[in-house]
Amino acid sequence: MSEQQAIYWTNERRKLSDLVPWPRNPRQIKADQAQRLVESLDEFNQVETFAIGPQNEVYNGHQRLAAWADKYGPDLEIDVRVSSRPLSEKEREKLTIFLHKGAAGEWNFDVLSEWDVPDLLKWGFKSYELGLAGDNIDYEKEWEGMPEFEQEDLSAIKTIKVNFATIADIDVFSELVGQKITERTRSIWYPKAELLSQTNKVYQDEP
Repeated sequence: MSEQQAIYWTNERRKLSDLVPWPRNPRQIKADQAQRLVESLDEFNQVETFAIGPQNEVYNGHQRLAAWADKYGPDLEIDVRVSSRPLSEKEREKLTIFLHKGAAGEWNFDVLSEWDVPDLLKWGFKSYELGLAGDNIDYEKEWEGMPEFEQEDLSAIKTIKVNFATIADIDVFSELVGQKITERTRSIWYPKAELLSQTNKVYQDEP
């Protein structure tokens, strides 16, 4: 159990205009996917609640927030689950991954093969996901609307192999370059390279 105070959730109602999106939200959505969120609300009403914090900060539901506000306006009232305390940034990151990746499950395509294929395509599956398109994928169409991106060359200008006679020699070298070298170390950068952050590189159809 985390040292953080335990969290419980209560059911409440909010207007879309009350909600505060997370600037670091890593999720994104395309226009056709946003349209399906609108169609889902029209046909089934609200099935899943939003998850928010005590100050109306959104933990889960950003795509629905953008799509529904665009279609129905900021005064639309929705069901929300409100946490008993604010989540830390690390907790928000972890919850986002758990909800959308770490514990989201996978499709059983053997079962889906018994469903009506035209319906699956209409509801959002791509033909190649169902094994129908083979290599005939229109990659240009799939990339349509995505931002242009040029990757700078981050490769090393020179790589050399260094041999050590003793463990003591490794320790001396490690101290010399200012980097920890263990049995698992296979390569290092000098000077030490920092991992590039991608948190501010998110493409979204809706702001």
